[in-house]
Amino acid sequence: MAKAIPFATLITFFLVSMVFAQYQTGQQSQQQQIQQQEARQCRIQRGVTEIWNEFEDQFQCAGVAALKNIIHPNCLSLPNFSPSPRLVYIQQGQGLIGMSIPGCAETYHSGKQSVRGGGVRTRQTEQRDQHQKVHRVLQGDIVSLPAGVAHSCYKDGNEELVVVSSFYLAGGHQQIYSSVQSV
Repeated sequence: MAKAIPFATLITFFLVSMVFAQYQTGQQSQQQQIQQQEARQCRIQRGVTEIWNEFEDQFQCAGVAALKNIIHPNCLSLPNFSPSPRLVYIQQGQGLIGMSIPGCAETYHSGKQSVRGGGVRTRQTEQRDQHQKVHRVLQGDIVSLPAGVAHSCYKDGNEELVVVSSFYLAGGHQQIYSSVQSV
């Protein structure tokens, strides 16, 4: 009986090794089959939008959709909304991205109050929007936009702003739409 246990362990180890080797071979062959996809182009006044077909097998398997926006200098992309979370990669250029967070009142609140002067006191109040955030983005930046956030981009400067976005469609948040919807 003492010899049966090492033999059973050896057989189990051999079977696990075979399964793992087949799994690795399958993963490598799947990675070699990734194809570059054609994109539909929509030319608009502010630039070009390229949309990849989210119904392709590769995108369906990953549960994502992707698009690329090319924004011309001194142009603003129209504000848009997506019910899916989105990752935005700044491939080229720099500009501003504005986000409006849902569920917050669109009101201005007073910010800091400072007191200046020696003998005479003056009060200066800074006004700013607490619910709309504007950030400068540079080439190589990645911005995460939660589901339901409306946003727009402004391209200041002389070169184009190239933005690649990927939408996560496989999560439970996607109850109404099963594809990319920008409203």
